[in-house]
Amino acid sequence: MIVLTLVGIVMVLSIWLIGSYQSRQELVVSDIERSLFNVIQSYYDDHEESFREMRMRNNKQNGDRFINQVIKLYPELNKEKLSAMLDSLGRERRKTFERKRIRSTEKEEPSQIFPSFMLQNIEFNDTTLRQMNVLMDELLKTKNIDVPVNIELEKLDSLPRHSAYIHIRTDESGNLTTRPILINSHNNEFLVARIDDPKAYILVKMGWQLVLSLVLVLALLGSFIYLLWTINRQNKLALMHKTFVNNMTHELKTPVATVMAAIEAVQRYGAKEDSVRMEKYLDLSRKELDHLSQMIERVLHFDMNGANGVKLEFTNFDVVKLMNTCIETVKISLQKDVRFKVTSTSPLISIEADEAHIKNVITNLIDNAVKYSTEHVDIVISIVDHPKNIEISIKDNGLGIAPVYHKDIFDRFFRIPTGNLYSVKGFGLGLAYVKQVIDQHHGFIEIESALEKGTTFIITLPKSSV
Repeated sequence: MIVLTLVGIVMVLSIWLIGSYQSRQELVVSDIERSLFNVIQSYYDDHEESFREMRMRNNKQNGDRFINQVIKLYPELNKEKLSAMLDSLGRERRKTFERKRIRSTEKEEPSQIFPSFMLQNIEFNDTTLRQMNVLMDELLKTKNIDVPVNIELEKLDSLPRHSAYIHIRTDESGNLTTRPILINSHNNEFLVARIDDPKAYILVKMGWQLVLSLVLVLALLGSFIYLLWTINRQNKLALMHKTFVNNMTHELKTPVATVMAAIEAVQRYGAKEDSVRMEKYLDLSRKELDHLSQMIERVLHFDMNGANGVKLEFTNFDVVKLMNTCIETVKISLQKDVRFKVTSTSPLISIEADEAHIKNVITNLIDNAVKYSTEHVDIVISIVDHPKNIEISIKDNGLGIAPVYHKDIFDRFFRIPTGNLYSVKGFGLGLAYVKQVIDQHHGFIEIESALEKGTTFIITLPKSSV
């Protein structure tokens, strides 16, 4: 539905833009067509005197021929009176034309299209067309129409039918042309204004429409992408929450069931009389209760919502000493062959941070290095003292993490998929807690890992909390 809605909206906007483009294209052709009429009128006005003299000579010659023909047919008519009558009719005809072609004082455009005899008086040669093109360029500049236009002669086999609507004409090259104006019916010659590629001009005029459409489409697309991302993330979180509840239920029930079984054995089978067995059951119960306590402590320390974070208490302490303490703590419960190698650029490296939480961070990373490794574990720890920060790297020779999961391992409840069963139990909170503490110290943590090649966590912490 989202995709169909987006496609539908894009189609509606596309139809609207195409219609707007065609309307503006027709408007440009219409403006240039009117400008062509103005250019012809201006050219005629500039050469009106010579046209009038030529027209008067032609009229005189045509009138004399007409009168001579009439006198031949009707000898009784008075030649002088007939000539005076023709002159009077010619003057009235010219006055009527002058009144009709008075221009508008505001737009300086002709009130109507010029009569056909005006075109008959103009000789359309290369010089005439060149002068008209100059006039056209000047007129288009005054109208702010930045489109290359060239006035040309065109020969057509048949007369085009004119309509009240503007029809877009194109030539062989795809350029627009105005409607042809007949100037020589004997040779089928027409005058046209050819418009060279007005796309750029029209698109600039449609700029606000294009920008608005683009913004709307991008906003809509962004909203849909964000919606899909949110839905996918919510599904992912729901799945991780379910996995977390299942894991926590199993992890909490196991030590409780073990302790209950040990107590029942003591009560039923007289283990109180056997000190060795009694000590074994008590030791087992203590270990399971310690494990249960650690799990509860880990959950309590972690801010589930990630809104407030953990509470920090900054003090000055030695990172090298803290690292050795963490290693000794981990060694107490080791059940694998683990070898540690610790190097530091200085025997004493002080930092201002929350010692308890930094200890938990280091312990978490070392504990993971042990749990996700084979029976023989090599852990290399490096502490580098920089002028403004310290860098701690913890490297192991364990199973490694595929690069595709490098960004996800710090998410709450996330555990690398291994089917329905996990060889190492946990809640998926350890690395999320580590990331939360490091972020609150204004530091950052990086991971370098690949499958079967071990994992290296690199922590960078500022020396001062200020």
